[in-house]
Amino acid sequence: MEFEVLKDLVRTITRNKVKQIEVLGNPGEEGSRTEELYDAVGKDRFHSDDEAARYFFKSDEKDPNYRKLRNKLIRQLINTAFFIDVQKPMFSERGKAQYNCYRDYAAAFVLKTREAHKSSVYLLQQVLEQSIKFEFTDLTADICRQLRMQFSKTPSDEVNHERYSALHRLYEEKRYWEFKALDYHENLIHHYINGRSANEEVHRMASEYFEELLPKAQEVDTIQFFQYTYIIGTIKYLSANNCLKTIELCNEALNLLEHRKNSNRGYLFSLAIQKLACQIQLRQFEEADTTAQYCFDQAEEGGFNWFRLMELQFYSCTYRKQYPKALKIYEKAVQHPRYNLLSGSLRDTWTMHGGYLHLLAALGQLPTKEVTEIVGFFKPVKFQNDFESLNREKDGMNIPLVLLPIMYSIVNGNYEEDFGRSFEALEKYRQRYLDNDTNRRSAIFLKMLLALAKKSFEGSQAERKMEKEWASLQQAPAQVAGQSYAVEIIPYEDLWELLINH
Repeated sequence: MEFEVLKDLVRTITRNKVKQIEVLGNPGEEGSRTEELYDAVGKDRFHSDDEAARYFFKSDEKDPNYRKLRNKLIRQLINTAFFIDVQKPMFSERGKAQYNCYRDYAAAFVLKTREAHKSSVYLLQQVLEQSIKFEFTDLTADICRQLRMQFSKTPSDEVNHERYSALHRLYEEKRYWEFKALDYHENLIHHYINGRSANEEVHRMASEYFEELLPKAQEVDTIQFFQYTYIIGTIKYLSANNCLKTIELCNEALNLLEHRKNSNRGYLFSLAIQKLACQIQLRQFEEADTTAQYCFDQAEEGGFNWFRLMELQFYSCTYRKQYPKALKIYEKAVQHPRYNLLSGSLRDTWTMHGGYLHLLAALGQLPTKEVTEIVGFFKPVKFQNDFESLNREKDGMNIPLVLLPIMYSIVNGNYEEDFGRSFEALEKYRQRYLDNDTNRRSAIFLKMLLALAKKSFEGSQAERKMEKEWASLQQAPAQVAGQSYAVEIIPYEDLWELLINH
């Protein structure tokens, strides 16, 4: 920093202004109401503004004194945010850089408003170096715009004006394409994940987006653009149920990105786990083991991604008929200290797995006592009451939820007692939600189950029905399009052989 820049800073940042900064832990604030409110909120002593107001002022949250106290704490917290210690292990190198860059950019903006142009330019130039290095495209474009404006007011420095003008144009172009890729990605996810469009429509949209974006990849050359573009590409192929092409594209993206310094581990994991799901679907188990190890290297044990990976490992075992190993994976997942933090469909998935482990025990594939000790007791008819969200779906993971109690009752000879009166309802469910390309295998399998359940009193007619549907099932490829999870927790062919041989 040149001495003139230092003088510019000293003249702008005076001691009187420092004295006015309100942050947590200021000398003289020990034991104050602000500090007490901070500690009480952090320790969950209060659960509402009314509770806090009653404690401090014997009033309610509308009390002006309480609102003043509350606002003072909020201001101190916001000011203190500029002094967060980013040297802690939870911050990655990129995370530290991002925090420092945005903090210093904010400081440069404040200095500019105070007419401290020399120190503002100096700080912006320092931040620009880091923002380019770590590919913060939005920030880089904004910094270049500020510097371009500053040097436009200095006719004697044409070199810097031209330099930052060119950089500004370059990064505005990168930002434009990053935003376009983000826009396409979110629009596609809205249709794909939420099932708002047929797979054909999703495939058409993804193909158009991908064909427009991919030729720009080397020109834009930012991690963000690559990430969104390749996600769109995987959706293009998954929506057409093309697992081989999906694996090929994931490999291309991983080879391109895993050696780049700024690549996000979470994104690399997302690519690899999608590749893993396709490998399991295609029964490429040796390759799947290698991919799974790569995923474990990227995932923090007990984190969201780790539980997703354990879920796929469970499927990998059930697809290989390694049922005891699947039980061990289930045990490791549900007994993890952070399992209780799971909620919604992620928690429901493990509940579902527990039910299928009980089915395998009933089919003689696992020791009943061991399954009960690990999973707990199982009541098939009341099974749907154990779910937070999946029992409200109709054509996703709701499918194995509907099928499981039927199979369990067939195995135990209780179908007539449990579901005899529900035959018409099950048939309507099949016609309404399963008779489509995505769920064709599930529709066939439900017909087979209903025929098996009626075998005792329909005899040869039920036998012919089962043979016909079995042939249809073998001709229907497993679908992954439109599904972000495994609907067939155990492949239908394997379940059928276990059921008829039991």
